[in-house]
Amino acid sequence: MRDEDPDFTESFHSDARQLPRRAPDLSRRTYTFLLVVSSVSCLIMLAAGSPFISLLFAGLAAWVWYARSHPYEDDR
Repeated sequence: MRDEDPDFTESFHSDARQLPRRAPDLSRRTYTFLLVVSSVSCLIMLAAGSPFISLLFAGLAAWVWYARSHPYEDDR
């Protein structure tokens, strides 16, 4: 152990605590909120006796579910 490089152990000390934290993913929160609102609206419209509007809200919920599970990636 006497041949150990003294700078070797120092190289593991990083500034990890000083790295910037990621901002919360607002798009995921927004999609989750829209999913809940559209699902509840679908159920309310179905209970109110409006199947066409309920179907529209169900379609919106399906689109939001798809968009939430497949995030947009910019390949530029």
